Amino acid sequence: MRFLPLLLLGAALPAAAELRVENLEAKRSEWETYRFPLFKGDSPAIGRINTYLHAVVLNGLPGRFERSPFERIWPKEGEIWGTNNIDYMIDGQGPGYLSLSVTGEYTGAYTSMGTFTYPFDLTSGRPIGLEQLFTPAGLQRLGERVGHERGQRIEAFLAELPPPADATAELDEDDERLETQRSMYQECLPRRSNSDLTYNRMELGRDSLKLIAEGCAPHVVLALDDLGEYSNSIPYAQLADDFSPYGRCLLLEQRSDCQRPADLRAGGAYRGKIDGRYAISLVLEGNVYASSSYFYERYARQIELSQRTISADQVRLYEGGDNPAIFDLHLQPDGSLTGTWQQQGGKALPVELR
Repeated sequence: MRFLPLLLLGAALPAAAELRVENLEAKRSEWETYRFPLFKGDSPAIGRINTYLHAVVLNGLPGRFERSPFERIWPKEGEIWGTNNIDYMIDGQGPGYLSLSVTGEYTGAYTSMGTFTYPFDLTSGRPIGLEQLFTPAGLQRLGERVGHERGQRIEAFLAELPPPADATAELDEDDERLETQRSMYQECLPRRSNSDLTYNRMELGRDSLKLIAEGCAPHVVLALDDLGEYSNSIPYAQLADDFSPYGRCLLLEQRSDCQRPADLRAGGAYRGKIDGRYAISLVLEGNVYASSSYFYERYARQIELSQRTISADQVRLYEGGDNPAIFDLHLQPDGSLTGTWQQQGGKALPVELR
């Protein structure tokens, strides 16, 4: 295991003039390599970014491990399930935001590559969502623009395919490939043409916003997907009329004093106590694949939370296992969370998190 200085990022943080990041690295074989960031600094924002990333990607808390930061995600001895390798890159950074991508090879029912993007507000350390950057009308226009471009791309590809084979003719291997491809893209066209950006990854570059949606093909016919992912990059200047005040401040004006909206939908990392005694870290994932989790600081063991219901200012989280429990939490004007944690049949205990 090596912990190596990687780079300096000029970020205007409340408690630091620059954001430093180190590599956490491990190598199990020539192809099982792991690299992940640990941001350095004393501000609460940096602590929240580290907690969020390490909990969501590595299933643990920063610095709380026995042998390696990756020990909870790599395949166990004699098994194939887990993360075979992982790496990251900084996609963009401005005075008030940081955007990074994590790419890995994962083995479950089959082995596949996956990339996840994480944009953060550097003043608060909370993740950033599309709903915070755009007005409702602006987000609708963005979705329509992206959907139109993607629809045109699929339609142009379909127009270049040879005409369908005669229904009475016997299909050879090439004919079958073309018909499978044609059917796949025709079925996918309505999904990629619509304005719903829920399942898109978002990257914040220096001068442009990028939205990425996965390709059309399921794993079994992945080799037939000639179009691959759908990536749309739009300069910030072209989105001026669509941004919210926060989005304009952060991305157009490139300022470091932007006020991120008090909104739970993008998720975030919080620390505090249950009943004033039990110190915990709670991580709310803001994407559609979210499962959320929390950790008692004393043990640093991840406890998954499911069946989440969430709004802009309220969240309910369910803890399973032998002793089921429920978090009921409300967002306060100062950005903190207050509410209760209650085990089944037990007393509701107060919760305060920041």
